[in-house]
Amino acid sequence: MKFYKLSWIVFSFVFVLAGAAMAADYVDIGNVPSETAHNAQGWGPIEPATNPGSWGGIADWGGTCRVIWDSSDNDPLAEVDMAFTGLPEIVSFKHLNGPADDSFDVWIENTNVYSYSDSGDPGEYWHVDGFSYTPLPGAEPKLTVAFVATGQAWPSFGTYGQVAFEGVWVAGGPVSLEKGSWGSVKSLFR
Repeated sequence: MKFYKLSWIVFSFVFVLAGAAMAADYVDIGNVPSETAHNAQGWGPIEPATNPGSWGGIADWGGTCRVIWDSSDNDPLAEVDMAFTGLPEIVSFKHLNGPADDSFDVWIENTNVYSYSDSGDPGEYWHVDGFSYTPLPGAEPKLTVAFVATGQAWPSFGTYGQVAFEGVWVAGGPVSLEKGSWGSVKSLFR
């Protein structure tokens, strides 16, 4: 009988962990069905398919990305609609810090909630950054998350644009990605 009680406890614990292991929402930037489901607006073309280059090595792992600012519309704003639970959550994103000034701001509900300042390193490195966020009381479950490039255009802006993103997540606990697993949200910020 003790075995059954222990099994039920273990099953219950795994069930709770499985529920926590799901991101509340995830948009795979460069994946058209995922972007369409999240009303992605203002993004540049899919890279590196459009403009070959290293793009921080993203092609090596079969990834795609888009920039938030490119010469097709010369608007430094790109948006996605993300689902929030209404509870405190972590908004995280994978972005490329390249030779351009890839600084940007993040806006939710018309409020600047996060700013990233480019390190000035001339290399190309993917970073995962984020912040905690609690929607305002009475907010809609889907909120627009806006990314705004704040650096000056670089000499190759006309070809590559500026500030590439690979994905955006909203999660209250550990997340798992379609392209692999990064473990807990805490590990995303190491």
